[in-house]
Amino acid sequence: MKALKGVLSQLSFFTIIPSTNASLEDIATYSFISPIFVGLVTGVIDFAAYFSLFHLLSYSSRFGIIITVEVIRGFNHLDGLLDFGDAVMIKGDYEKRLKALKDVAVGSGGIGLAIVYFSLFLISLCNFPSPSLKTLLILISAEVLSRDLGILILSLLKPMESSYLGKLFHSKLNKRKFIILIEALPFFVFSPLSVVFFLILFVFFYKIGDTVLRGSSGDLIGAIITLSFPLFLLIERLFSFPIL
Repeated sequence: MKALKGVLSQLSFFTIIPSTNASLEDIATYSFISPIFVGLVTGVIDFAAYFSLFHLLSYSSRFGIIITVEVIRGFNHLDGLLDFGDAVMIKGDYEKRLKALKDVAVGSGGIGLAIVYFSLFLISLCNFPSPSLKTLLILISAEVLSRDLGILILSLLKPMESSYLGKLFHSKLNKRKFIILIEALPFFVFSPLSVVFFLILFVFFYKIGDTVLRGSSGDLIGAIITLSFPLFLLIERLFSFPIL
Protein backbone atom coordinates (compact mmCIF):
# COMPACT_ATOMS: atom_id res chain seq x y z
CA MET A 1 0.00 0.00 0.00
CA LYS A 2 2.86 2.35 0.83
CA ALA A 3 4.53 1.60 -2.48
CA LEU A 4 1.29 2.26 -4.38
CA LYS A 5 0.84 5.60 -2.63
CA GLY A 6 4.44 6.48 -3.38
CA VAL A 7 3.97 5.75 -7.08
CA LEU A 8 0.60 7.49 -7.42
CA SER A 9 1.88 10.54 -5.55
CA GLN A 10 4.26 11.20 -8.46
CA LEU A 11 1.29 12.61 -10.38
CA SER A 12 0.39 15.21 -7.76
CA PHE A 13 4.06 16.11 -7.21
CA PHE A 14 5.06 16.60 -10.84
CA THR A 15 1.69 17.77 -12.23
CA ILE A 16 -1.56 19.39 -11.11
CA ILE A 17 -3.36 16.05 -11.36
CA PRO A 18 -4.77 15.21 -7.90
CA SER A 19 -3.57 11.93 -6.44
CA THR A 20 -2.75 10.30 -3.12
CA ASN A 21 -0.92 12.20 -0.42
CA ALA A 22 2.48 10.82 0.53
CA SER A 23 5.44 12.06 2.51
CA LEU A 24 8.27 13.82 0.69
CA GLU A 25 10.47 10.87 1.64
CA ASP A 26 8.13 8.42 -0.10
CA ILE A 27 7.78 10.66 -3.15
CA ALA A 28 11.57 10.82 -3.49
CA THR A 29 11.89 7.06 -2.94
CA TYR A 30 9.57 6.21 -5.83
CA SER A 31 10.46 9.13 -8.09
CA PHE A 32 12.57 6.78 -10.23
CA ILE A 33 9.30 5.55 -11.74
CA SER A 34 8.04 9.07 -12.52
CA PRO A 35 9.47 9.38 -16.08
CA ILE A 36 7.52 6.45 -17.46
CA PHE A 37 4.46 6.73 -15.18
CA VAL A 38 3.94 10.50 -15.31
CA GLY A 39 5.19 10.62 -18.91
CA LEU A 40 2.63 8.07 -20.10
CA VAL A 41 -0.24 9.81 -18.30
CA THR A 42 0.66 13.32 -19.47
CA GLY A 43 1.35 12.10 -23.01
CA VAL A 44 -2.14 10.61 -23.21
CA ILE A 45 -3.62 13.85 -21.82
CA ASP A 46 -1.67 15.91 -24.38
CA PHE A 47 -3.07 13.73 -27.16
CA ALA A 48 -6.64 13.75 -25.77
CA ALA A 49 -6.63 17.56 -25.67
CA TYR A 50 -5.23 17.75 -29.20
CA PHE A 51 -7.76 15.20 -30.48
CA SER A 52 -10.66 17.10 -28.90
CA LEU A 53 -9.58 20.51 -30.17
CA PHE A 54 -8.81 19.21 -33.65
CA HIS A 55 -12.50 18.79 -34.44
CA LEU A 56 -13.10 22.43 -33.55
CA LEU A 57 -9.98 24.23 -34.74
CA SER A 58 -8.48 21.81 -37.26
CA TYR A 59 -4.69 22.07 -37.62
CA SER A 60 -4.44 25.28 -35.59
CA SER A 61 -5.33 23.12 -32.57
CA ARG A 62 -1.76 21.77 -32.60
CA PHE A 63 -0.63 24.97 -30.86
CA GLY A 64 -3.04 24.21 -28.05
CA ILE A 65 -0.60 21.46 -27.06
CA ILE A 66 1.62 24.21 -25.59
CA ILE A 67 -1.18 25.33 -23.28
CA THR A 68 -2.08 21.75 -22.33
CA VAL A 69 1.51 20.82 -21.47
CA GLU A 70 2.11 23.88 -19.29
CA VAL A 71 -1.25 23.76 -17.52
CA ILE A 72 -0.85 20.07 -16.65
CA ARG A 73 2.62 20.79 -15.30
CA GLY A 74 1.23 23.67 -13.27
CA PHE A 75 3.90 25.92 -14.83
CA ASN A 76 6.33 24.53 -12.22
CA HIS A 77 8.98 23.38 -14.69
CA LEU A 78 8.63 26.68 -16.56
CA ASP A 79 9.37 28.50 -13.31
CA GLY A 80 12.54 26.41 -12.98
CA LEU A 81 13.49 27.36 -16.53
CA LEU A 82 13.15 31.08 -15.75
CA ASP A 83 15.26 30.80 -12.59
CA PHE A 84 17.84 28.70 -14.43
CA GLY A 85 18.06 31.28 -17.22
CA ASP A 86 18.70 34.09 -14.75
CA ALA A 87 21.38 32.10 -12.92
CA VAL A 88 23.23 31.09 -16.09
CA MET A 89 23.46 34.70 -17.28
CA ILE A 90 25.28 35.83 -14.11
CA LYS A 91 28.98 36.21 -14.84
CA GLY A 92 31.70 35.13 -12.44
CA ASP A 93 30.20 35.53 -8.95
CA TYR A 94 28.79 32.17 -7.81
CA GLU A 95 26.95 33.67 -4.84
CA LYS A 96 25.11 36.07 -7.13
CA ARG A 97 24.26 33.12 -9.34
CA LEU A 98 22.71 31.31 -6.38
CA LYS A 99 20.78 34.43 -5.43
CA ALA A 100 19.40 34.73 -8.98
CA LEU A 101 18.37 31.07 -8.84
CA LYS A 102 16.27 31.69 -5.72
CA ASP A 103 15.00 35.17 -6.62
CA VAL A 104 11.26 35.28 -7.40
CA ALA A 105 11.79 38.14 -9.84
CA VAL A 106 12.44 37.24 -13.47
CA GLY A 107 15.44 38.83 -15.17
CA SER A 108 16.61 39.11 -18.74
CA GLY A 109 18.18 35.63 -18.69
CA GLY A 110 14.89 34.02 -17.71
CA ILE A 111 12.92 35.99 -20.28
CA GLY A 112 15.43 35.14 -22.98
CA LEU A 113 15.36 31.42 -22.22
CA ALA A 114 11.54 31.49 -22.15
CA ILE A 115 11.58 33.00 -25.65
CA VAL A 116 13.92 30.23 -26.79
CA TYR A 117 11.64 27.60 -25.27
CA PHE A 118 8.41 28.85 -26.82
CA SER A 119 10.16 29.37 -30.16
CA LEU A 120 11.39 25.75 -30.11
CA PHE A 121 7.91 24.59 -29.13
CA LEU A 122 6.27 26.48 -32.02
CA ILE A 123 8.83 25.10 -34.48
CA SER A 124 8.26 21.55 -33.24
CA LEU A 125 4.51 21.93 -33.79
CA CYS A 126 4.72 23.31 -37.32
CA ASN A 127 3.42 20.63 -39.73
CA PHE A 128 2.54 18.47 -36.74
CA PRO A 129 0.38 15.61 -38.10
CA SER A 130 -3.31 15.20 -37.38
CA PRO A 131 -4.37 13.11 -34.37
CA SER A 132 -3.43 9.47 -34.95
CA LEU A 133 -1.50 6.62 -33.38
CA LYS A 134 1.68 8.31 -34.61
CA THR A 135 0.97 11.60 -32.83
CA LEU A 136 0.00 9.75 -29.67
CA LEU A 137 3.32 7.88 -29.65
CA ILE A 138 5.27 11.05 -30.45
CA LEU A 139 3.71 12.95 -27.53
CA ILE A 140 4.17 10.07 -25.09
CA SER A 141 7.77 9.53 -26.19
CA ALA A 142 8.65 13.23 -25.81
CA GLU A 143 7.05 13.34 -22.35
CA VAL A 144 8.85 10.22 -21.14
CA LEU A 145 12.28 11.03 -22.61
CA SER A 146 12.35 14.64 -21.39
CA ARG A 147 11.41 13.54 -17.87
CA ASP A 148 13.83 10.62 -17.95
CA LEU A 149 16.66 12.94 -18.98
CA GLY A 150 15.98 15.28 -16.07
CA ILE A 151 15.62 12.52 -13.48
CA LEU A 152 18.72 10.70 -14.78
CA ILE A 153 20.84 13.83 -14.37
CA LEU A 154 19.41 14.35 -10.88
CA SER A 155 20.42 10.78 -10.01
CA LEU A 156 24.01 11.20 -11.23
CA LEU A 157 24.96 14.84 -10.59
CA LYS A 158 25.70 15.71 -6.98
CA PRO A 159 23.18 18.17 -5.55
CA MET A 160 23.92 21.81 -4.85
CA GLU A 161 24.80 22.46 -1.22
CA SER A 162 21.79 24.75 -0.80
CA SER A 163 19.28 22.34 -2.35
CA TYR A 164 17.48 20.23 0.30
CA LEU A 165 15.19 18.61 -2.26
CA GLY A 166 18.14 17.97 -4.54
CA LYS A 167 19.97 16.11 -1.76
CA LEU A 168 16.89 14.08 -0.82
CA PHE A 169 16.01 13.05 -4.37
CA HIS A 170 19.64 12.42 -5.35
CA SER A 171 20.15 10.06 -2.40
CA LYS A 172 17.11 8.02 -3.45
CA LEU A 173 17.60 8.17 -7.21
CA ASN A 174 21.30 7.36 -7.28
CA LYS A 175 20.49 3.78 -6.26
CA ARG A 176 18.07 3.48 -9.20
CA LYS A 177 20.06 5.18 -11.99
CA PHE A 178 20.21 2.05 -14.14
CA ILE A 179 16.46 1.54 -13.85
CA ILE A 180 15.92 5.16 -14.91
CA LEU A 181 18.09 4.61 -17.98
CA ILE A 182 16.31 1.36 -18.86
CA GLU A 183 12.94 3.14 -18.68
CA ALA A 184 13.95 5.29 -21.65
CA LEU A 185 14.99 2.40 -23.91
CA PRO A 186 11.53 1.39 -25.26
CA PHE A 187 10.90 4.97 -26.37
CA PHE A 188 14.02 5.11 -28.52
CA VAL A 189 12.40 2.53 -30.80
CA PHE A 190 10.09 5.11 -32.44
CA SER A 191 13.09 7.13 -33.62
CA PRO A 192 16.62 5.67 -33.19
CA LEU A 193 18.10 9.15 -33.74
CA SER A 194 16.59 10.16 -30.40
CA VAL A 195 19.26 7.98 -28.72
CA VAL A 196 22.02 10.21 -30.09
CA PHE A 197 20.03 13.31 -29.24
CA PHE A 198 19.41 12.06 -25.68
CA LEU A 199 23.16 11.53 -25.16
CA ILE A 200 24.03 14.96 -26.53
CA LEU A 201 21.49 16.67 -24.29
CA PHE A 202 22.66 14.63 -21.31
CA VAL A 203 26.29 15.74 -21.73
CA PHE A 204 25.23 19.35 -22.38
CA PHE A 205 22.97 19.73 -19.35
CA TYR A 206 25.23 17.70 -17.05
CA LYS A 207 28.16 19.93 -17.96
CA ILE A 208 26.17 23.11 -17.32
CA GLY A 209 24.89 21.80 -14.00
CA ASP A 210 28.35 20.72 -12.90
CA THR A 211 30.33 23.78 -13.99
CA VAL A 212 27.82 26.66 -13.76
CA LEU A 213 25.60 25.63 -10.85
CA ARG A 214 28.08 23.22 -9.24
CA GLY A 215 25.40 20.63 -8.71
CA SER A 216 21.82 19.66 -9.45
CA SER A 217 18.65 21.32 -8.19
CA GLY A 218 14.91 21.35 -8.83
CA ASP A 219 15.30 24.40 -11.05
CA LEU A 220 17.91 22.67 -13.20
CA ILE A 221 15.73 19.59 -13.62
CA GLY A 222 12.70 21.74 -14.42
CA ALA A 223 14.72 23.58 -17.06
CA ILE A 224 15.94 20.29 -18.57
CA ILE A 225 12.43 18.83 -18.82
CA THR A 226 11.03 22.07 -20.24
CA LEU A 227 13.68 22.67 -22.89
CA SER A 228 14.15 19.07 -23.98
CA PHE A 229 10.43 18.32 -24.49
CA PRO A 230 9.96 20.38 -27.71
CA LEU A 231 13.34 19.14 -28.96
CA PHE A 232 12.33 15.50 -28.53
CA LEU A 233 8.97 16.36 -30.06
CA LEU A 234 10.76 17.73 -33.13
CA ILE A 235 13.14 14.76 -33.44
CA GLU A 236 10.34 12.23 -33.01
CA ARG A 237 8.19 14.01 -35.60
CA LEU A 238 10.89 14.35 -38.22
CA PHE A 239 12.71 11.05 -37.82
CA SER A 240 10.19 8.50 -36.57
CA PHE A 241 9.71 5.36 -38.63
CA PRO A 242 7.33 5.82 -41.62
CA ILE A 243 5.16 2.93 -40.41
CA LEU A 244 4.02 4.97 -37.40
